[in-house]
Amino acid sequence: MSGVKFSIILLIVVVVFAVGAAYYITQIDYDKENPLELDPTFANEKILYSTMKEGYETIGIIDIDGSNEIILCDNHFNDEMPDWSPDNSQIVFISNRVNKKELFIMNSDGTDVRQLTNMNTIVDYPAWSPDGEKIAFSAWNNEKKDIYTINTDGTELKKLTEATGKIHNEYPSWSPDGSQIVFRSDKGLNADIYIMDRDGSNEERLIAKSFFDGGYTDWSPDGKKIVFTTHTEGSKELYLYHIDENKMTRLTDNGIYEGFPNWSPDSKKIAFIRYDNRFLREEYAEIHIMDIETKKSRRITDNNKLENHPKWSN
Repeated sequence: MSGVKFSIILLIVVVVFAVGAAYYITQIDYDKENPLELDPTFANEKILYSTMKEGYETIGIIDIDGSNEIILCDNHFNDEMPDWSPDNSQIVFISNRVNKKELFIMNSDGTDVRQLTNMNTIVDYPAWSPDGEKIAFSAWNNEKKDIYTINTDGTELKKLTEATGKIHNEYPSWSPDGSQIVFRSDKGLNADIYIMDRDGSNEERLIAKSFFDGGYTDWSPDGKKIVFTTHTEGSKELYLYHIDENKMTRLTDNGIYEGFPNWSPDSKKIAFIRYDNRFLREEYAEIHIMDIETKKSRRITDNNKLENHPKWSN
């Protein structure tokens, strides 16, 4: 190899490394200049989430300050998308431990695991009802997807939506009183946010904003707001919809993936994931919390792996 060619290759390597380093700095340091301070009232609150271990998804619990991580499912199955029961005593989650993805329930210490559904298809995104009686979730049927509910004892499976073609109805979240469900659907020209009664009746479009992608929703415990993910302007960002005022507020504007938001019990903060692009790949995400008034945020995990689906304890 000639000296000129070697110099050119070396220059390219240096430039790529410099660009990557700059990308790393700008992508992962959003919280450092003015971070969210931890309030003493957080002391007993925890985050439930999915994490990676030895190439498999598993379920963990961590204190709100990022300490005391506990892994609940230490096996070679993919256990993911957990949600607390209203009293935090149990956890519903998705697992492939029966060679297909079904709903399971376990105690919050990882004991007494039992299968809830037998759908013979892929199920996902379970949400426990506020009264503790039902689980809402979405399930695939070939290329379409619908929302169902089932009692926590496995009885009364009920289909709430009726997708046609390649329509996806998904990401259910309960209203605080349990009377309605908010969800995402691409049945229109774009993927919009809809609400319906808990039995599937009185469905109506709530937010139309050309999502194209994303649309994960969560209804605040005070009933006044819905937080959601949108891909409207070239990146996946977090927005608030103020129900009574019929207006939206943008929470993030970072140009990277931020998603799976979930409310704190006081409706003042959210937990969410933010992709960590330090290696220029979307394979790493960490859990953050944010004050929706100040928009200050704080990273609570730093494990260099994919952390997902955070759920604040009730």
